[in-house]
Amino acid sequence: MTLGTMYIFVGDVKKSIEFYKLLLQEEPWHANDDRWVQFSNKIALYNKAYDEKIIDQEPNERFNQAYINDFYKNTGTPKNNLVVFNFEVDDLKYEYQRLKNLNIGDVSELMYVNVHMPYWYFNIIDPDGNVLEITGPYEQ
Repeated sequence: MTLGTMYIFVGDVKKSIEFYKLLLQEEPWHANDDRWVQFSNKIALYNKAYDEKIIDQEPNERFNQAYINDFYKNTGTPKNNLVVFNFEVDDLKYEYQRLKNLNIGDVSELMYVNVHMPYWYFNIIDPDGNVLEITGPYEQ
C-alpha cells in the first residue's frame, strides 16, 4: 500500500488556494472547478460545499445514496485538526522568516524538543484552522 493523496477539507477554497500557493511556493497542477485542487506534493484541497450544492440540485444523478448518507453523517468531531501535516524544509530559519513575512496565517514561535534527538519546528495555521508543522535544520 502506498500513500495516494492527502486532502484537506476547506471552507473558502479561493482563500485556501492562495494560502497553499504561498506556503508551497507553487501553483496547483490540477483543479476540478472549485471542488478539488491538487498540488504536486500529494496535497489537495476539497471544497465540500461544491458537492453539497450538487446534491441539493441533482441528488441521484452524480452520487449514490451511500455517498449522500455518509456526506451528511454527523460524527460529532470537526473534519479539520484531526491530522497534523509535517513539512520538511532545508533551512528552518529561512522558512520561518519567509512565512512570517508573508503574513498568510498564524505562525507560532520556533519550538525545540530534545527527547530522542534535537528537533526544531514551528506551526502555521491554515485558513480552516489546520495545524501545519514545519521542521528542518536550524542554525542558531
